[in-house]
Amino acid sequence: MTQLVIDGPAGSMILDPGRSYRLGRDPGSDIVVDADRVSRHHAVLWFEAGQWLLQDAGSRNGTYASGRRVQRVVVHAGTSVGLGQATGAGIVRFRAAALVPSPRTPVLSQAAGTVPSEGAGTVPFPRAGQWREPVSVTDLAGAQIVRIGRAPDNDIVVSDLRVSRRHAELRVTGGVHEIVDLGSRGGTYVNGRPVHRARISPDDFVGIGPSTFRLAGDTLTEYADTGEVCLQAHGLTVTVDGGKVLLDHVTFPVGEKCLLAIVGPSGSGKSTLLRALTGLRPADEGVVTYDGRDLYRDYAELRSRIGLVPQDDILHSVLTVRRALLYAAELRFPDDTSAPERERRVDEVLAQLGLDHRAETRISALSGGQRKRVSVALELLTKPSLLFLDEPTSGLDPGLDKSVMHLLRELADDGRTVAVVTHSVANLDVCDRLLVMAPGGRIAYFGPPGQALPFLGFDDWADVFLAFDDPSRDWAGEYARSPLHREYITADLIVPASAPSPVRRAAPPKQQSWSEQLGTLVRRYCRGIVADRLFLGITLVLPVLMGLLARVVPTGDLTGPPGTNASAANLLLILCVGGCLTGAANAVRELVKERPIYQRERAVGLSRSAYLCSKLLVLGLITVVQGVVLTLVAMVNVGTRDEGVFTAPMAELAAAVALLSFTAMVVGLLISALARTSETTMPLLVLVTLVQLVFCGALVHLDGKAVMEQVAWLVPARWALAALAATLDVGRLMPPGDDAPDPLWSQDAGTWLLDMGVLAGLAVVCSFAVARLLRRHEPAVMRAR
Repeated sequence: MTQLVIDGPAGSMILDPGRSYRLGRDPGSDIVVDADRVSRHHAVLWFEAGQWLLQDAGSRNGTYASGRRVQRVVVHAGTSVGLGQATGAGIVRFRAAALVPSPRTPVLSQAAGTVPSEGAGTVPFPRAGQWREPVSVTDLAGAQIVRIGRAPDNDIVVSDLRVSRRHAELRVTGGVHEIVDLGSRGGTYVNGRPVHRARISPDDFVGIGPSTFRLAGDTLTEYADTGEVCLQAHGLTVTVDGGKVLLDHVTFPVGEKCLLAIVGPSGSGKSTLLRALTGLRPADEGVVTYDGRDLYRDYAELRSRIGLVPQDDILHSVLTVRRALLYAAELRFPDDTSAPERERRVDEVLAQLGLDHRAETRISALSGGQRKRVSVALELLTKPSLLFLDEPTSGLDPGLDKSVMHLLRELADDGRTVAVVTHSVANLDVCDRLLVMAPGGRIAYFGPPGQALPFLGFDDWADVFLAFDDPSRDWAGEYARSPLHREYITADLIVPASAPSPVRRAAPPKQQSWSEQLGTLVRRYCRGIVADRLFLGITLVLPVLMGLLARVVPTGDLTGPPGTNASAANLLLILCVGGCLTGAANAVRELVKERPIYQRERAVGLSRSAYLCSKLLVLGLITVVQGVVLTLVAMVNVGTRDEGVFTAPMAELAAAVALLSFTAMVVGLLISALARTSETTMPLLVLVTLVQLVFCGALVHLDGKAVMEQVAWLVPARWALAALAATLDVGRLMPPGDDAPDPLWSQDAGTWLLDMGVLAGLAVVCSFAVARLLRRHEPAVMRAR
């Protein structure tokens, strides 16, 4: 078979298909390429399936073929490959040679696809830039079970709070290797897919927290994601209903420790691009690569390495800084993480962002810039390698704007890639790259900030944004044809090793069990209510006031003979209106005001049902107590019959009003889930209360009236008033000349149970409706759960 010869700066070598070669600046490399832009361990070359393959080994400056940066390339006679740059001293060339193998480098007995490692046998060649130097190499010879986890007594310790104490086991049986997840919260992944048990081979990579493991013979090598990663967008296109294009084939690279600013006029696709880059709303076409890996395909594994700070604060402002971060840590770390571990991590982040002196300050008392730092701190808890921010300086004065941008510069220098969408152009000079989006979701410029205005042909950013209104100028076309495009996009772009996978992402796992999440949410909610003195005061006073108002309304004698009290239903009407108002008012703004918080927490694994149940439990308990207090205050010294349907009338009245208040509270949650803004909830609350008043059956006789009676079936107050009337047998107190009493007011067990049962059923139906409406506001990746 004709063999290949590689010609490099240090001489020539005949390549042996029976082994692999390591290329780099390190004198110990198989093929030494001593050039300035060449990494110590730059690339790997091996023979597979009848062809030679050369793959970049996570080099800093990249590998180039035909003038383009590539991750992997098939080489043959006549191929030239640039290490570190497309031209220059790092060029290696390949040519044919029908010669015997050169004695210069001995042929080693090793598995295909591996390269020598000093003192560690063999290690697998990396397939992505995040895998640079291995952090550990474990000899599996003679081992049957290798335990991996956060606890120090594991065979392989991964000291990251995203990893469970007992995370996974590598089991070896008869030469077969199998990875078994031990019920971890963060999940165990094989080739980016979550698994409970799976066989692995040298072609597979296993992901556990920030670490990736590769198998080679009897050696298990661990690589760690230290944050120095690159992000690349390849042909991202997003189209919405009606054919409107929000993103139009957007392609650009973002390097390690890079601070990228994204600017552009309204409607240019900035927010859509941000959602596509983070995987929250994947592009319809194209792929995002995280150090060479398909982000959409491997989202379940990679999402914990991505932080997102939305434009709206994702904080409960009534809590202190430290307490808010501790609750966030509970939700984002596995439930086997101890309180001291979470507290240490919170303290580290507070110190890193200069917030340690504000730890016990209520978030509502912080300045705008400090609140934004707390939002960033929340995302830094999980040590993300990629950090995205949407309008972090919106509403801040110029001084705070500068402070936040310099903070982002420090975060990038600290070892992560940071991308920020902003309308402010005052501090773009601190960024490494600037992406200018033109109307239609296309790139008008990508490169260093200092070259943007000269290229666009203006001296002021205001003129640039005004010029975007000119539809005749082809902004994207001008940039695509410019030398800047070739220098900053074409030259740095790494062609994906494979085509985008048609299989989209699995949803991320929950870091806590459902019950643990519910407990955390309930405790956080209760602490927030106690800290909010205004809400707490209204909660205590409102049922008492409503009960006192009920005392003002004349009710007549409720114990008199039949047909003697035309005002008997007045008290019941006030009880129903009071129950509806107290219940709905408690919840009508609850979901809409927390929507940004819910959306972000849902994206990192929060259970929708746990969130809703926390609201139902806490608000439900408050509302039920309010209903009982309202009833007791309203009925003090009001004479009633000695017996109700089943027991004492006061107990049945309190039960009916409490259930009505709870159902009205769920209706309030429904309004909150429907509303787009908090301002629209109050008109809806008034409308719903009026509907309850009209269709409860006290003002208008509903029995036998077509349409009105059927509409009233859906009104909780209709069934609550009927249950109250049945308890007091109000129907018999109505004067003979009035309409016949409503059949639902009959004082018998069947009717009373029907009234209460339908009322409870409406609460259940409304609860399911709230859950469905919550789904509408969630990231696309979570809607299947």
